[in-house]
Amino acid sequence: MRKVLGLMLGAMLAAGGSWAQEPAEVPLYFAVGIPDANIPNIDGSNADWNWVDRSFEVTIEDMSALTGNADDADDLFIDILIGWNQNRNSVYAMVHVHDDFLIVDKNPTCTFRDDNCEVHFDPDNQGGGPYSAPGDQDLQPAYQMCLSFSDQFPRVQMYNGALGNFNQSAFDFWWTHSGDFVKANMINQGQEYYYEFSAGLFDPLSISGGPGASTRWTLAPEQTIGMSISVDDADQGVNANGVLGEEDLCNGGCPDGFFWQAQFSMAEQFMNTGGMPDIFLTGAGATAVESTTWGQLKTLIKEDI
Repeated sequence: MRKVLGLMLGAMLAAGGSWAQEPAEVPLYFAVGIPDANIPNIDGSNADWNWVDRSFEVTIEDMSALTGNADDADDLFIDILIGWNQNRNSVYAMVHVHDDFLIVDKNPTCTFRDDNCEVHFDPDNQGGGPYSAPGDQDLQPAYQMCLSFSDQFPRVQMYNGALGNFNQSAFDFWWTHSGDFVKANMINQGQEYYYEFSAGLFDPLSISGGPGASTRWTLAPEQTIGMSISVDDADQGVNANGVLGEEDLCNGGCPDGFFWQAQFSMAEQFMNTGGMPDIFLTGAGATAVESTTWGQLKTLIKEDI
């Protein structure tokens, strides 16, 4: 999807003549506007996403391999749909992964080294990552969610630089288990894995004060938020370089020969400190292609034309 839209964007820019500011050098994707009648049940099934126009689909071909690679679609394939609903003021996503091996609970202190889905949020789209702000700052601009099939730790984990890296405070973070603002469900069927979630967003987010001290972000049509989804792929016996044996990515925490084979991301860099992709919120009933309009371009470059 992104490659096609990139060509269209380039043609429109050329037609528009000179510009005072170049568009942001981050990937651009589109979230489908979800009518109230089509709000999905967060049950891990993709059946209630069938109505979505395929122009919104993001596949592994649209993503960046931040480490490793996929041999072919039988080894690893990813397709993602992102949506939003104005009345619920929430974003939604369905992430489908075909993976030949499900590897979980081999690195219980860092589940993202196993098969895992990582989601990064920067609602005001100022370019920050979950580790971009000082760790001792209470109001944080960006944060991360990890979804896993773990049997040892919570399947939904929220964290950022101020929370630390999967320490106890991250597990106890105020919305991880409440379901008030984040709902998630994961199912696996053979070699098919489904991660589904909805999330109400906050920016800034208070580490110590919970939702009462945080600012709920209000989503609106033709708004561009910062958000990224990554899929971590671990395979038995090989590391990111395709070599058997120790792997420095694991920092000594990968027993029994289980290693990251790859990470594919909607971003073009690791999301620690920046480079968050743009997610354009389309109106209900629009396709991703129809949403590439002059109004949307003005939103992206933040300049009047």
